[in-house]
Amino acid sequence: MPEFISKLQHKTYEKGEFSDEKARNLPDTLALIKNFPWEEERPLTAVDLTGPSVTIKDEDLNYLKVGLYFNGKYCLYYLDRDNHLYEYYAPDITDVYKKVTDFFNGQLDLSAFEKHFFNIGNQGHFVNKSFIYEVKLWRVVLLSWPFILFFLIFLIFFIAIITTPAPFYVVLVPIIFVLLLGGTLTYIFNKYVKCSAQTLQISKGNNNFSFNDGSGENVYNKNEIKEIIIYKPAGGRNPNDFYVYEIYFKDGSMIKFSNMLISDIVFGNKFPSDLYRYGDKNSFRKL
Repeated sequence: MPEFISKLQHKTYEKGEFSDEKARNLPDTLALIKNFPWEEERPLTAVDLTGPSVTIKDEDLNYLKVGLYFNGKYCLYYLDRDNHLYEYYAPDITDVYKKVTDFFNGQLDLSAFEKHFFNIGNQGHFVNKSFIYEVKLWRVVLLSWPFILFFLIFLIFFIAIITTPAPFYVVLVPIIFVLLLGGTLTYIFNKYVKCSAQTLQISKGNNNFSFNDGSGENVYNKNEIKEIIIYKPAGGRNPNDFYVYEIYFKDGSMIKFSNMLISDIVFGNKFPSDLYRYGDKNSFRKL
């Protein structure tokens, strides 16, 4: 009897987040589906590829995902190894058991499934995501847009000047140009180097997360968080687009990092919403 990898996804999980993953035979997989809290997770759950489900992968890297559908039904998603996605609506759990059994026996009839014509980004709903966030140079460059914008404005001015005959400008403007270019590159490089060793591993559905500030990795629990303060840049005092996050724990400890590590949109989805608040814009924060 074959053993296929199966794993769970609950309604609090995000795309690519799974748990209880291991190889199971058919009886164990059917028991996993039977014991899944379908009815408890059905209310207020969007019908989507990511949601309460049991995902099964066979030896040929084909996936069968059992999820929820409207009116007490179930939706089965089949993704083949070539990224073709098929969808089937099962009227009851008995029909789900039959389709899963056929999948294990290599007899799944895809003629009963609807084939998707657009197959972009399907695998992300079936394969595991690491949820490891690291500082990327491109993100530091992107967040330094005010400095870069200033440099580009000067570059236009520089080109206009050097195309006009003027001996004084020909000597002075290139010097200023080189100084500004060097200053901009130095600023971006220093920002990157200062935080490049940081890593964060965190997902929405897992209460435990880890953070490495460069000196070592520590594991934290979301239930131990007192509050999360987000500091945004304030005008000329902080002429860039860097946000600083400070996570305060109930024991008085604190960790902090910035959106160089994880964007504010992604970060805002990782914790319960009642933990967040914005800090005083006039309170300048450095890492």
